[in-house]
Amino acid sequence: MNRKSIKQLTLIKLVQIFLVAIFTISFVMFFAYREFFRYTAEHKAIEFSTVVKAGLTSHMKAGIMDKRDYFLHEITNIPNIKSLSIIRAKTVIDQYGVSKRKNEKSYSDVKGLSDLKQNSFFWNNANGYVRAIIPYKANSKGDLNCLQCHNAKDGETIGALDIEMDISPYKNLTSTYGYLLIALLIFFAFIIILVVFHFIENNLTKPILKIAKEADDAYTHHSTIDIEAYEAKEIYGLAYNLNELNSEVLEKEQALKRKNEELNELNEEIELTLRETMIAIGEIEEARSNDVKNHTRRVSKLSGIIAKEYGLTTAEINLIELTSPLHDIGKIGISDAILLKPGKLTAEEYEGMKEHAELGYNILKHSSRIVLKTAAMIAYGHHEKWDGSGYPQGLKAYEIPIFARIVAIVDVFDALLCQRIYKDAWSKEEVLAFIKGQEGKHFEPKLVAIVEEHFDEYAKIINDLVI
Repeated sequence: MNRKSIKQLTLIKLVQIFLVAIFTISFVMFFAYREFFRYTAEHKAIEFSTVVKAGLTSHMKAGIMDKRDYFLHEITNIPNIKSLSIIRAKTVIDQYGVSKRKNEKSYSDVKGLSDLKQNSFFWNNANGYVRAIIPYKANSKGDLNCLQCHNAKDGETIGALDIEMDISPYKNLTSTYGYLLIALLIFFAFIIILVVFHFIENNLTKPILKIAKEADDAYTHHSTIDIEAYEAKEIYGLAYNLNELNSEVLEKEQALKRKNEELNELNEEIELTLRETMIAIGEIEEARSNDVKNHTRRVSKLSGIIAKEYGLTTAEINLIELTSPLHDIGKIGISDAILLKPGKLTAEEYEGMKEHAELGYNILKHSSRIVLKTAAMIAYGHHEKWDGSGYPQGLKAYEIPIFARIVAIVDVFDALLCQRIYKDAWSKEEVLAFIKGQEGKHFEPKLVAIVEEHFDEYAKIINDLVI
């Protein structure tokens, strides 16, 4: 999983927040500016109608109403005024009739207008203008008493001003300020993100990375983190907890180390005891058969050395050293008459002697432990021959387990070099010649090559352990 950094996660969240904020603020400001724009335009129209009313009143007072067309024409030159006309109410039409003047029209000509009692505004944003209908009401107060000239009641609508205003400048101004506001919001969002990133870098990212390194150093060198170097309460607490955890881990490691040392000592003691026990059992067989002393020890040591030269693993080397002393354990089931006979065995006696391989296997085979299972396999196979002429199974070549093949050549090597009850010791030259002569017959060729290469070294080991 591609995990994001704190900065990336923060940036994503901030961008989401600012997008929502900018959209919301822009939406609110749009309606605020829209209402402000409408309010400004409407009041502009009302103010303009007041000016027109004042001008018409002045003409009326001066008795020059016939000149008002000139006034109305000139006032339309004011910026943003597209058109201007006077609407006569029904009361004035009933009294004076429909006006024929260019800038005047009847209320009945105003489509969609039911009456002239209140200000009405019609917006056409697409074409960029607003139409305003501003009514004039009769008033009996002040210098000009409308009731003197008009058959109307006080407060009754006697006419209206119909104005079309260009609102595109206001729209453009609103858009300009809107875009400027959005730009400012984006700018401030960018500044805030930079400030937040700076804060995260200096108060979160760097302290956490520093704590991680110091925690690793503290664990490696069995020291503590300097918690006073961190200002933020949370980071201080993290450093403190890491110190506590590191201290606890180190204590557990020390305790585990002591337990492992004790376990290793116990395992070594068990292995040593087992090794000595296996050798002792093998020596029991030696004592009964009146064989040369330390035969089992020599077989154990030399089997391990040859197994190493052969390329076996450390575990396999240890296993053959441990189990090879029991290779002749089956001889405890052979009669004294055969086992202790000083001369050459008869054919019948030799067949009886051969039974010790299977006897040893039957003694050891019932265990599920790897040590005794391996010892049983060696006891059963150490008299098998490479060419298949051995006993008791008649196995051939690699059918014979490697442990049995190794013990077979070591057993013969030791038997020939040492004096036995039934024979004198052979010379080294005779032993070497015999072993070379059995290459590919009794012994595996590779094992013969190893013994031949290290013959003097192996012969010395055997002689050193002969008592």
